[in-house]
Amino acid sequence: MPIPFIVYLANFSPSVLHEYVVSIGIHICIPLIILLCFLKKCFSGVNNKTDRRFNGSVFLITGGTSGIGAEVTKELAERGAHIILLVRSNSDSWTIDYVNDLRSRTNNQMIYAETCNLSSLYSIRQFATKWINNVPPRRLDMVICCAGVMLPPFKPKLVTDDGVELHWGINYLAHFHLLNLISPALRSQPPGRDVRVLITICSIYMLGDLDLTDLEFHRRGYPSSCPWKCFGASKIALMNFAMEFQTRLSNYKRLDEFPNNVRCYVVDPGFVRSHMTLRFLSFGSLWGLLLYIFMWPLWYVVLKSCKQGAQSLLYCLMSSECGTGQGGKLIVKCSLRDIGMKGYINTDISNRLWKITETYIMDLEKKEAMKRNILKKKKKK
Repeated sequence: MPIPFIVYLANFSPSVLHEYVVSIGIHICIPLIILLCFLKKCFSGVNNKTDRRFNGSVFLITGGTSGIGAEVTKELAERGAHIILLVRSNSDSWTIDYVNDLRSRTNNQMIYAETCNLSSLYSIRQFATKWINNVPPRRLDMVICCAGVMLPPFKPKLVTDDGVELHWGINYLAHFHLLNLISPALRSQPPGRDVRVLITICSIYMLGDLDLTDLEFHRRGYPSSCPWKCFGASKIALMNFAMEFQTRLSNYKRLDEFPNNVRCYVVDPGFVRSHMTLRFLSFGSLWGLLLYIFMWPLWYVVLKSCKQGAQSLLYCLMSSECGTGQGGKLIVKCSLRDIGMKGYINTDISNRLWKITETYIMDLEKKEAMKRNILKKKKKK
């Protein structure tokens, strides 16, 4: 047997190898490339085909310095929008550099940062109070809520400055508090102004577990092995909030007797290769990061870029379709849908959750105010 094999190798022609390689390329590689291109096209979502200038329009944006929020902010800045980024601290050197760089890249000097720490209800109230106390009322065209957190699996529970479970505190409670406080500024806009509120969610909300009797998983225990339950619960709560918020806006009777001109939308950008997704998929560890890099071709195919993820938000901001009707809709792949999730999202739950949240925030703010007073007295002594 070895001798015929040696003879075969001695008489082997390179042309045979070339034909073999070409055959593999035709029958395997080319179909595989076509399949990957098709999958990439499917997972990339739909592009926003509408366009609009925003010269003079005022935007409040949370989470506008990274991920999808940064892409939306850049697009709006290039279209002449007056942008106010709500950040943890507007005196932070990184924030100052980011704003200056964005002004330079977009040739738009109307970009500012205001302190509104979403981890602190007191900081949110300070910002909102300053905003609504302005006389005459400040112009406000749109509010975009992009800020959010999603902890990696097998990490300990984290809390906000107020001691609230991090997912619940940042994703839901902070935005509820902010929008509820500035709602007078939204309602006081002139009747001819197109005012919109955008709240971003994620399809992972379908894995959430919202329990109105245990919102922060105290009784059930924090699910460190599956934090998407907490994350999903906060997003389900946001969708309920959007429904109830729209109902209250629509029922508000303006002094000039004009109809409501504020519309609230929930936007699902899809699965995106954002910093939050990177941290989640890498388990927040070095080994996880190496695994993420190794699997990068897969993530590139099945996950959207931040620019692709921003398309549904841009559609909601620019589409004339979103400037009519009552709002309170879900936007997925640049199309309007009804908000709903059997057993978790309906008018009864949204109304109950609103009342529970108002009471909870009131009690929490009282407790934190007492702590601040005690600290002030200690400092005086």
